[in-house]
Amino acid sequence: MNSEKLQNLILAAIERKKISQRELAKLTGISRSTLNDIVNGKIKKIKLDDLYQISIPLELNLEDLLDACGFNNVLKTLSRDRYEGMSTRELKEKLDEYQQSELSLLDWDAKKRKTCSSARDKLFKITNKIEMSERTNEKYTKKEISEDIEEVFNELESVQQKYDYSKLPEKL
Repeated sequence: MNSEKLQNLILAAIERKKISQRELAKLTGISRSTLNDIVNGKIKKIKLDDLYQISIPLELNLEDLLDACGFNNVLKTLSRDRYEGMSTRELKEKLDEYQQSELSLLDWDAKKRKTCSSARDKLFKITNKIEMSERTNEKYTKKEISEDIEEVFNELESVQQKYDYSKLPEKL
C-alpha cells in the first residue's frame, strides 16, 4: 500500500471540500480514530467499504483510492472495458463480490484440508488398531477394518469434488 499516495489523495480532497477529518468521520460513519489511522498509513489492510464510504463525500474516484491501497491486482483482474463507466457504487459492489469469492475459495480449501487431516488421523488409528490386535489377542476383524476404511473413503469423497466456479463473480 502506498500510504503517502492515499494520504495525499484524502488530505487534498478534505482541503478542497473545506471539511475536517472529524466532519469526514461523521459523513462516512467511520470512527475518527480509524479514519486518522487510514490517513496516516497505520492501517495496512483497509476495508473496501471504508474506501467506498470515504470516496462519496470527498467525491474521489474509488479506482484511485484502490490503486493507492495496493488493490492493483483486483483492478487488473477486472478488464478496463468491463468496469469503465461503472459508478463508484457498482465498482465497490463488484470488488465486494470478488472479495467474497476469494473468501469462499479459501473456506472451501480449509474444509478440504480439515477433511484430509481427519482422514489421515482415522487411517493412523486403523493402522495402530491392526498392529495392536496382532500383538495382543484383541480381535479387530477384517469386517471391522473394511467398515472403518470405507468410512474414511466416504469422508474423502467430498475432497474429490471440484470447486463450484459458479461462485466466482460473473465479470471476472
